[in-house]
Amino acid sequence: MNKLIGTIGTNLSPPRPGVSMNAAQIPIDPRDILDLGRLLGQRRAFAAVAGRCSAAHAQLLRRIRDDKLYRPSAPSWRAFCGAYLAITRRHADRLIALLNRFGPIYFELSQLLGLSVRQYLAIESAIREDSLIVDGAAISVVPENAPKLLAAVGQLLRQSSAGKRTPPPDTLRTRLADLTNRGRAIANQFVALYNSAHSGRDRELILEAATDLRLLLMQPGLE
Repeated sequence: MNKLIGTIGTNLSPPRPGVSMNAAQIPIDPRDILDLGRLLGQRRAFAAVAGRCSAAHAQLLRRIRDDKLYRPSAPSWRAFCGAYLAITRRHADRLIALLNRFGPIYFELSQLLGLSVRQYLAIESAIREDSLIVDGAAISVVPENAPKLLAAVGQLLRQSSAGKRTPPPDTLRTRLADLTNRGRAIANQFVALYNSAHSGRDRELILEAATDLRLLLMQPGLE
């Protein structure tokens, strides 16, 4: 933030490396710098609260890029992403593309359930505004409904995969793939349970259980 505010002392942007002092500079509105500083502060707050990218986070990225608010601080969107956001331009653009394609609801479900893009596409037809429709019933996408949403998504994903090609023969690879899918489902259940917890003590218990499982998997021989 101080790095940004320090540039307010002039009405013209400082010359970029390799650019002559006599070259025409892009005028800077101090309000844009203050606005950018505020947005970056909000981004840090969202990142601290949510382990995953939130819809609000993605909306901030989109505004900074589309309104070109990065210009007073960096010569390009790519340079700004690396210097101020600590992410690549490609990653930032991907988050913005997901927001443009699916809207905020994708990020909300991803935060609550650890849903992947592929899984979201499989259940997209059941999404209506801020709810998930299953068997004619609407489940609001809010943290309190995380367990219900997880069960509903599991049901939809099973229905989506039903009737597809005959399962491959039981081999080491197929068994490993099955275990991996079940492991991800369990991990998603931990995420949903953690997000629906109402107290710090409950969240600590969930983290302890998840850590115990992780330690079991790390033991030699997986004993």
